[in-house]
Amino acid sequence: MVKSKVGAEPKVERIKHRFGKNEGFHEGVHRDEYGWFESKYHSYCFANGYFFHRGKTLAVKLNADYIRDNWDNGGYYDGIKDCCFGIINRKRKLAIINYENEYGWKLYNALPSDYTVVLTKQSFPYYDILESKHRKDLVKIDIAYNIEKYAQTFYCAYKVLTTRSKIIDRYSYNVNERNRFKERILEIYNKNKWLPKTKVIGNEFTYYGYMDFIKITIPTIKQILEDTMFTDEQKLHIEQCKFYTKYCYNRGTSWKFVVDNWGTDEITKIKEQIETENANWEKIKKHYEELNHKNKAEAIAALNGDDNINKWRNGESLNFIKYKSYICDDRTRLVTNSMSSIYDTFTNTQLRIKPGKPNWVETSRNALVPLETAINLFNRLYVDYIISDKTKFTFSPTNENKVGSFYISLLEYTDKYADVYYGCNRNQHRELGYKEWKFQIGCHTLWFDDVKAFAKYYNLQDKLSFPLDKSTKECMKNHLIHLPSGTTISAVGTSGVLDK
Repeated sequence: MVKSKVGAEPKVERIKHRFGKNEGFHEGVHRDEYGWFESKYHSYCFANGYFFHRGKTLAVKLNADYIRDNWDNGGYYDGIKDCCFGIINRKRKLAIINYENEYGWKLYNALPSDYTVVLTKQSFPYYDILESKHRKDLVKIDIAYNIEKYAQTFYCAYKVLTTRSKIIDRYSYNVNERNRFKERILEIYNKNKWLPKTKVIGNEFTYYGYMDFIKITIPTIKQILEDTMFTDEQKLHIEQCKFYTKYCYNRGTSWKFVVDNWGTDEITKIKEQIETENANWEKIKKHYEELNHKNKAEAIAALNGDDNINKWRNGESLNFIKYKSYICDDRTRLVTNSMSSIYDTFTNTQLRIKPGKPNWVETSRNALVPLETAINLFNRLYVDYIISDKTKFTFSPTNENKVGSFYISLLEYTDKYADVYYGCNRNQHRELGYKEWKFQIGCHTLWFDDVKAFAKYYNLQDKLSFPLDKSTKECMKNHLIHLPSGTTISAVGTSGVLDK
């Protein structure tokens, strides 16, 4: 009872090669054909799972043989490897990305959430680095990145040890990020005991802070696991700097006094006095932090409101949503007013008909697919799966499951969550409090209620097999199907899925 297809697929498909700045990443992740984004200084191209910081001139040459033969030569510095910022292996769901490249994080965010991603700032040594024969080299690259990021969290410690500064900002010894990198290092090492425990993996690097440049020494795995990166003398100096920053700086107590009286009752008295003052200050801070949270939540709601989404659908450029915030300065005990912004990124991926291209659907993450193909796919998924008596389906990458350059891999009735990554954890999400059908199509996560909102805005009901005026639960429970005549029927009867 699926509605007839909206339009016939072309017999000979023309392959598109030139793409917009963001669109190209989604295409390159899911297809082998070459493509490019052209810009005077910021071009990039892709083919066969490789991404290069070059434009059309290189793109038209790209194929498996050319990449292999010119990896270490070919007129691009020491080879085309020096302009390669990403490689993906779809079969192994594995990727390596140069995060220092201006497009590194765009590629990272275009990958499906089930990919394992190795980050580095070095050129990739082999064109086939993601093959199993180079597993050890890939492991070394992975752990080197995490060791460097772990060492970087000690930036202020290195600063006070190598300069005259005595200030260690309180944020610099927040252990959350530090522990995350340490846990990852331990995880890699436990799976790869062949890694050298007492030999440095990586190179010393310079961290560029605010108006200073600090050289950071790479620790060994043993130093990280046994907490011996610093000597006892260095640890004492760091601890004194933390105390001075928190209890003495801008409060009339000199650094010399702290060093001369360290371990005495004088130090204890200073701490107790400031802690009493801090208790009152923390109450004030908590009040303003709650206001910040409230104002931010209202701004996020405004960003994701129907009015704002419809402005985007109409082709309007979205401005940042600004909201009033408060900055609490721990050193001066002053609260200042400020204005913060929420960027023009929707909580969940939204859809629109591409302005100026009425036969194409565009996602808020800049991917494009044919409208007719999308409608046919959603109709089939609805009739064959959503109103069946099951709640989870996986799909093979076949033409039947393809829309544009992308394949649907998962359809699941689950708790809806905000499609936003927190830091580098691609699987940590904020749940929104209700269940909905989730479509995993390529690197996109789409939700059925957002698909229906798109269809309702563009009055597509007569082309759909699912009713737009009924909730998902009603459709599932009563097996509702919308007919070409405009009526909605209960096709089979009642489903017991929602009663379980």
